[in-house]
Amino acid sequence: MTIGFDGIRTVNSDSELSYYDRLLISSLGMEHPRDSFMVYTPENSSDRGLSWLLSIASVHLKTPYKAFSKWLWRNRSGIFTDFYRHDVKVFHGLDSVLPSGHGKNKVRMVITVRDLTFKRFMNDYTWLEKLYRNSRISRACKRADRIIATSEYVKNAIINKYGTSDSKIDVIYTAFRDEYIENLGDDIFIQNTKGKYNLPSNFILAITNFDNLSNMETLYKAFAKIDNKKIDLLIIGKKNAHYQQLKRLAEKLNIDERIVRVSSVNKHNFMCLYALSKAFIDPSMADGMGQCVIEAMISGTPLIASDDGCHREIAKDAALYFDPKNEQQLVAHINTVLNNPDKCKTLTARGKELAATFTQKNLAQATMLTYNRARGKA
Repeated sequence: MTIGFDGIRTVNSDSELSYYDRLLISSLGMEHPRDSFMVYTPENSSDRGLSWLLSIASVHLKTPYKAFSKWLWRNRSGIFTDFYRHDVKVFHGLDSVLPSGHGKNKVRMVITVRDLTFKRFMNDYTWLEKLYRNSRISRACKRADRIIATSEYVKNAIINKYGTSDSKIDVIYTAFRDEYIENLGDDIFIQNTKGKYNLPSNFILAITNFDNLSNMETLYKAFAKIDNKKIDLLIIGKKNAHYQQLKRLAEKLNIDERIVRVSSVNKHNFMCLYALSKAFIDPSMADGMGQCVIEAMISGTPLIASDDGCHREIAKDAALYFDPKNEQQLVAHINTVLNNPDKCKTLTARGKELAATFTQKNLAQATMLTYNRARGKA
């Protein structure tokens, strides 16, 4: 069977969402080598980060065969010319975008919805962004043969906001990369990573987009109040306008010198950061995937997460939870993790047990089942 993907973000972006796209496609390629996976994009990319994905024999990058307009090719019926040439049976809109029309042969349509934060946090988006996102996802949900939600939290949001039938939605969780387990016992690799990024000896880890949903203000305020003043806070995230606001807050709280900021980390090294940290904290709100939560658990890192989004759904009893606006709860949990080794052992053991189910194999098998359901084969 040939599966097509909307690959504009997969190819031309380096965000958390593009990472999910690449993780999914590579998982399918490795677990189903007899099938073909076509990644459609209006134009090629010089991003060599794609090399590990395109090294899989069944994964192919495809640009328009004929296209007067690349936008029209992606969003209208033009792309069906390529579907016909490649005998595509299912098209997967990874960005909740589906082309209009059906082409000569009926191509089944699947979309993935990761979050509906623009519905809940209206003030964080312009009216034009809200209009576009809402229109795009609403149309795609109606048109799709199957919908993949990355958590029950997202599934319920789709049902509540768009009135979509429960029977049309499959919940498929994301996964950790297989190499995370492979590298866990490699002390040399871990220490080399520590030197490469000049990491502090003792630190708490957080990963952020430096936006309002990341809720870093609560983390900064809590970090200023913890008992241990000799531990650092390592923040991974690209700088933006909101970053400057947070830096001013850190200076006001007298913690700026204890915050280590790294703009980006190679995905191959992320496991090391989790493994070296004393705790991983995810204070974000409305998280619909829980990618970092899963990676922290499989790395054996004590986990503290906001009780919002899909965190509790994924981590269950393997984390300490706090109200995302209650810094005192977060202070107490950080102190517990830093001062109670027995509690940490309990959390990490349970975390590894739960995370072991979020494999690339399970992700690929569940997704292939959705494709077959879209075709009426399951």
